[in-house]
Amino acid sequence: MINHIEKALSRETNLHTNLQFRPGDTTSNRFIEYPPHKNTTGTERPKDIPGNYRAAPNTTEGAALWRGTDDGYAKNRAIFSGHRFWMHRGFPEEFYMKESYGSNYCKYYNSDLYAIHGNGALRCDEYPFASTQEGTAKDKINYSVQAVFTSYNARHGEALQAFYSQYRLLTYGPVNTITKVSDSPFWVQIVE
Repeated sequence: MINHIEKALSRETNLHTNLQFRPGDTTSNRFIEYPPHKNTTGTERPKDIPGNYRAAPNTTEGAALWRGTDDGYAKNRAIFSGHRFWMHRGFPEEFYMKESYGSNYCKYYNSDLYAIHGNGALRCDEYPFASTQEGTAKDKINYSVQAVFTSYNARHGEALQAFYSQYRLLTYGPVNTITKVSDSPFWVQIVE
């Protein structure tokens, strides 16, 4: 989990995270039923993933994360899971996974891990977190997904919810707050 987040936070390494961003790919208008091919082509580009505490504040990477709404959580998850999507499997064949909650991009990008450990042992993790306003639905390409062990993913989710609660992070909703902006930005830093 931590290695995945650390890799996603750096422009030097996030070009190798799932899913890849290549020239000609779009962001907010990207058609989610066609995830980018998983094979390395050498044309992968760095992604602009926010929430990096160590990045300059006037950059996309240094922009804050905000706690999202429950509705936003579901929208974030729907980008990479629970829907039919077409996948490359050999050439020139294509096939799709049936629409179901169990289908996700991790099973496509990390099929080798699923073959070793099985479906129940792994869960699809994403960064920025699904519980943030900046999750996968924001622009559909500047994020990372990785298959991780289910127990690690569950514990990390519990820790994130505890963080929100302990520091009383407000749900992002500028229209519904007195100041018209959310008062709870946060960033992520990986420490040794």
